Amino acid sequence: MPITEQLAVDYGFLVAFAEEMYVPGAVTPHDEPRIAQAGWDVIGHFLAFDSVLPNPSSKQAGVPATIQLGQRVFYGFLARNHADPTRYAAAIRGTSGFAEWAIDADFLPLALPAPAGATVEKGFWSIYASMTFIDLQGGPIGAKAADGIATAVGAGTVTVCGHSLGSAIATYLSFDVAKLMGNRASACLFASPRTGNHAWATAYAAEVSTYRLTNYLLDVVPYVPFDAPPAFQYSTLPGAQILKPSTAQADVKFDIRCNHNLICYCAMIDWADTKRRASAQDIEAWRCILGPPAFGLNRELTLALEKPVIALGGAVKEIVNLIDVTARTKGGHV
Repeated sequence: MPITEQLAVDYGFLVAFAEEMYVPGAVTPHDEPRIAQAGWDVIGHFLAFDSVLPNPSSKQAGVPATIQLGQRVFYGFLARNHADPTRYAAAIRGTSGFAEWAIDADFLPLALPAPAGATVEKGFWSIYASMTFIDLQGGPIGAKAADGIATAVGAGTVTVCGHSLGSAIATYLSFDVAKLMGNRASACLFASPRTGNHAWATAYAAEVSTYRLTNYLLDVVPYVPFDAPPAFQYSTLPGAQILKPSTAQADVKFDIRCNHNLICYCAMIDWADTKRRASAQDIEAWRCILGPPAFGLNRELTLALEKPVIALGGAVKEIVNLIDVTARTKGGHV
């Protein structure tokens, strides 16, 4: 079954809840009562090595500013739906500051033994490879996260969801879950960096029969990692849905962080549904969301940027430079 706009917003908020639950350096998250209020029960947590984002501006010559691995921490949860107990969602959180870091960061390719010819991003994959699934008492379920999901879900269905760096991890996770569960596994991904080469993206689309990837045209993250031709070229998953300022249901303040914010994505997908869910806990996002499309300087700017970004096509480095320079000039690079 296709993932509708309403379902996408549902899953987006689950991932936003996972991001709110994260306690730096800890495997035990904050409680989040909004999950139950949204109609879900958490049945277990995902743990993995934390992402450490070194400052690209202070890196030593010859030492790439790539993702480093920290200690094991909370990365998300698996939840069961109240109305349909055979339906599950796995929510994988993003990482604060990833959009700002990614502009000047370094990324390294890593060849996989399978699928044939597939290469992924080493830092993203290293976090995913460390991921495990535990029950609420801390007991491990399955050798790897995908095994744990398949065991917990049984004959049910599961949608693996993620945002930002978490979207990359959710891409790898949903691929492995689909290998175990077939078409009972799907994915809903937001603001995803490019996770691998063309062979990887093709293999993913063949394995995961139902997925929805939503990227915003003015968000820098979906354009990274940059290609490194002729040695390596990254690809976006086929069929990505692109939110544009001219067609989005909400205007978002033009700003590197706002352009990447998950609840801003939800508002651009479905303004009324997202507004209905507004909470004081999401105050940072609502400082970015200006409301339904309306004439103003911000809208004039985003509409003006839309045309050259589309015209640049696959020139991803030039697109990111245009967005970054414009944000700095505007004073919106935070």
